[in-house]
Amino acid sequence: MLMILIHATAYFLDEPTSLLIWNTTHFAVPLFVFCSAYILLQRNDAKSLSIVRAVSRLKRLVVPYIIFTTVLLVTFVLVLDRPISLQSAIRWYLLGSGRDIGWLVVLFIYFIFLIPLILRVAKYTQLKRVVYVVVWVAPIAFLFTPHFQSFRLIMWLPWSAFLIFAYWFVKNEQNRWFPFCTLGVAVVALLLSRFILIEMEKTLVFTENKYPPNMYYLSYGILTTTILYYLHHFLTTHNLFAHWLQQIFNFFSRHSYSLFFIHFIYVYLLKDMIDYKVLGWMGFFGVILILSVITQFGVNKIQLIVKRIIPHLGMIPKSN
Repeated sequence: MLMILIHATAYFLDEPTSLLIWNTTHFAVPLFVFCSAYILLQRNDAKSLSIVRAVSRLKRLVVPYIIFTTVLLVTFVLVLDRPISLQSAIRWYLLGSGRDIGWLVVLFIYFIFLIPLILRVAKYTQLKRVVYVVVWVAPIAFLFTPHFQSFRLIMWLPWSAFLIFAYWFVKNEQNRWFPFCTLGVAVVALLLSRFILIEMEKTLVFTENKYPPNMYYLSYGILTTTILYYLHHFLTTHNLFAHWLQQIFNFFSRHSYSLFFIHFIYVYLLKDMIDYKVLGWMGFFGVILILSVITQFGVNKIQLIVKRIIPHLGMIPKSN
């Protein structure tokens, strides 16, 4: 839902409220990454990666993207009357370039190999220390570097730091000191990173510090993710989180990956077919959200029918 909110408000940045929401909700990707890594890191077989398992995970990431790309290109040509060249179509199918939608798929492909590697490295004390230093220096160094045109080739390095944070989280979340230490370090890192960017007269807009993520972006992601996790834990522990709200939460968590693609189609459609500015940012977000949820329900129904016809066939994965 947060990603839908970000991409909806992005078309209303001339409005102060929309601009504020758009910028402050940029913890969506760190939260998405954390949820996926948290689940995988708790599995007993997470440190082992066979060819079969790698291919299976790769399929769960790439197949939905291929389906989305096909639907989107057909929409461009038949509905929006946008000419698509063969070169452009091939680029879409090969996960695009730069900040195109496919960058997130590439990131999760990296994770297929990074998470087992991090778990293996964690068993060797000296190697672990060296790797941790190198990995955490990277997002600090990126505060001082110019804009990367080919950020996809290097983004695995700073995101590995966030995966290590997720690993520490899984190992220490039951310790009372952990949330306080994490929040304290994250606040200090965020403030120092902000100060450095201001001194160098660089932008504080989170999305401009995201490709690849530097310490300013990652510390903000760690801070907000930790707050949200423990807030949710407190509410559920004390039965303050309504059952119906938990069901909504579960739905968006379970289908976050497919909804990520689905909502983009409606963004393109509404942006080109109607005067979306009339809706305002709340209306634009609401329409995209409702249409995306309805479509997801439709996809779920189709999956059930297909699975009855072809057993064990699953094309659209749940959240990693």
